[in-house]
Amino acid sequence: MLHSGVLTALRQLGKVPPDSQLRRTVSLYALVPAAGRGLRFGGLKLLTPWRGQEILSHVLTALGDPRLEDVISEVFVVHRPEDEAIEQLALRFHSQPVKVPSHSAAGAGELPDTLRAGFAAITAWHPTSDPAATLICLGDQPLLRADVILALAQAWRSGALAVRPVYHETPRVPGHPMLIDRRLWPRANELTGVTGFGPLLERRGERIETLVVPGRNPDIDTPQDLMALDAQEPRS
Repeated sequence: MLHSGVLTALRQLGKVPPDSQLRRTVSLYALVPAAGRGLRFGGLKLLTPWRGQEILSHVLTALGDPRLEDVISEVFVVHRPEDEAIEQLALRFHSQPVKVPSHSAAGAGELPDTLRAGFAAITAWHPTSDPAATLICLGDQPLLRADVILALAQAWRSGALAVRPVYHETPRVPGHPMLIDRRLWPRANELTGVTGFGPLLERRGERIETLVVPGRNPDIDTPQDLMALDAQEPRS
């Protein structure tokens, strides 16, 4: 079943199947790219501690929020073959670790190969034609929030094939996570260069819906980014 708040919205739209069929017919997966080397950070970015746990752990903790227990079917963490620490971290959070091919450019931090490996794993996990979607959740965004994911899930169930948030505090920055409907997964094979799904879908004329949400969700690219986040973000 989906979270009760999402179910209420979907029932109003008349798009919710009987509860006994929800798990069979609706699948939402999370894909966490974690194969980059973090060179601008000086290496080991995703394993750097921040407020009690690794940066990547903050993302995986958010994906394990109790409000998402019946929303996200599975989490896939894509990492370099030699990166056992990331693999063990994924397993610690009961996620599915996925190795990028050893010959790919993802070892140098290229996003397209990472996404292709992730979508290939999810496609193998979900071989049926039942409705499904993938959330691309960047591993270096420790402010990921469950309420944003729930809003994206509602938009998807309303018919959006691709949807991403626009954060109120950073309206000019394309937001994550980005949700991609199953019908667009094959586009992953068209990814090139160093860019992700957003630019590709725009080039192909695919509509990307946007949702304005409060707050922000910044990338951590450098040590200065992390220090700025620590200075600006209230402690809980």
